[in-house]
Amino acid sequence: MIRPAAVLLALAAPAAAFELALPFPATETFAEVEPLGSHAVATAPFADGRLPAEVAEGAVTRRVWALSAPEATTLEILAPLRGRLLSEGWEVAFACEAFRCGGFDFRFALDVTPAPEMFVDLADYRYLAMARGGERLDLLASRSGAQGYVQLTHVGPVGSVEAVAKSSSATAPAAPPADGGALAAALALSGRAVLGDLAFATGGAELAPGDYPSLAALADYLRATPDARVALVGHTDAEGAASGNLALSRRRAEAVRARLVADHGVDPARLETHGVGYFAPAAANATPEGRAANRRVEAVVVSAP
Repeated sequence: MIRPAAVLLALAAPAAAFELALPFPATETFAEVEPLGSHAVATAPFADGRLPAEVAEGAVTRRVWALSAPEATTLEILAPLRGRLLSEGWEVAFACEAFRCGGFDFRFALDVTPAPEMFVDLADYRYLAMARGGERLDLLASRSGAQGYVQLTHVGPVGSVEAVAKSSSATAPAAPPADGGALAAALALSGRAVLGDLAFATGGAELAPGDYPSLAALADYLRATPDARVALVGHTDAEGAASGNLALSRRRAEAVRARLVADHGVDPARLETHGVGYFAPAAANATPEGRAANRRVEAVVVSAP
């Protein structure tokens, strides 16, 4: 659901509630509340093999938004949020940018909602931690293609939040393998669908020859919704090194994009590719069946009419 620029975030009882106004039109992709939980708020860049952090305990609320902000930088996304919070009595505890934070190590030491709800470009993200009395919050802003992404995690007093129902896109698991009308329905319902009939050589990124109904169905979907754009997101199981799996998952997504362009005439400008390796599993990696489910490419709608 596309929300207006002012997105209301009810985090506390009426006496302490506040609103967070996002600076661009936004789609909420994830929301959850723990009435009693803990969250590690970074206090310094990643260094010497560890992330300095303060563990805050209380009622934990987390929300993620995808922003329609094709020209905005991560600073232009984050700065208005920081300014609004400063005006409401919050104080900056720590802030950093991408490599100054510690790059890959910092990002993967954080508790981040996995893709496709939240995307983090390792070369282009900003982190902000703030405090107000006994409350703590942190914001993570990044970009992927024409989309901006913001994750907010707030820790307040126990009993200060009411349960927040997750959005349908947050609660729905990755859509099962789909083709034809089922694939279009999955994209319309949850914004994503697994291209479950794809075949890759073990450890390879080349898509085997042959016809794939899921690709034909995705091409049909794009023809039927001419304003839609889709991200192809590659995933792997947890065997092997993180760096190798990230690269492999991206190459597999790129192979799918190439086949859609070459065999189905899809405009390449309507397809973007990402690889998240084993960081967004669909199942446990402890069994062969789980690992097979994790080796997949998903289509994720990143803009639609």
